[in-house]
Amino acid sequence: MPISKIVSIDRTLADLRDCFRKWEIDLFEAIPKEKVDRGYRGPGMIVNYFRANQWQHMECYAFPRKEVNLRQCFLLLDRLRIAEQQGVSYAGLSSTTELVRATPEMKAHDELMEAYGILGASPDDPDGLIKDVYRRKVNFYHPDKGGDPHKFKRLQNSYEVICQARGIK
Repeated sequence: MPISKIVSIDRTLADLRDCFRKWEIDLFEAIPKEKVDRGYRGPGMIVNYFRANQWQHMECYAFPRKEVNLRQCFLLLDRLRIAEQQGVSYAGLSSTTELVRATPEMKAHDELMEAYGILGASPDDPDGLIKDVYRRKVNFYHPDKGGDPHKFKRLQNSYEVICQARGIK
């Protein structure tokens, strides 16, 4: 998402307050939380709200900026609210992860994010930094220099995935 299109956290919190007001929900909280998964550190957001006499929990770590992750939570909640107004009902909704990750685009995104985690880089890092990190880690993990061949292969595969996504040769 281009920087100019990123909605500020303050704007999204105001939108969340409005959404919950329309849904007649008074208690909610938005909590920034960093997720560490396979070496990748991702800024995420958690939204908790009290509805139907129980706390509901939603979190998003899919994007490299917490502003975007919070916005995604808001967009889903707002669409659920609108769907209910249109007569859509649901019960026992605990997770849509399996549903969302079923698309090839999300699978590719997950693989790319895992590759960044293995490399120890971030999607917003410049190409030069990606190459530099790769070169340094290759020297460390290379089997000819006493490194672990499995980690070396994982590192190579991750770098190839990142290069393909970025168009780096």
